[in-house]
Amino acid sequence: MFNQDALLEYLSSPEGINKIIVGIIIVGAINAIFITYSVRSTYGATKKANDRFRIQQEKIDKLSPKKR
Repeated sequence: MFNQDALLEYLSSPEGINKIIVGIIIVGAINAIFITYSVRSTYGATKKANDRFRIQQEKIDKLSPKKR
């Protein structure tokens, strides 16, 4: 396939280490974006459901006569 010694030598060089670090940073950034998106969409859906429930409860309270 390819020469493993040459690959290991390249990866242990400063250029190879820089490429590895850049790759780790890119993967971490993509991971952070996905985590932020999933948390935001989950929180947003919960917040919307709570707002709908609150509005519905306010409408019910307006329609029902108050007992004193």
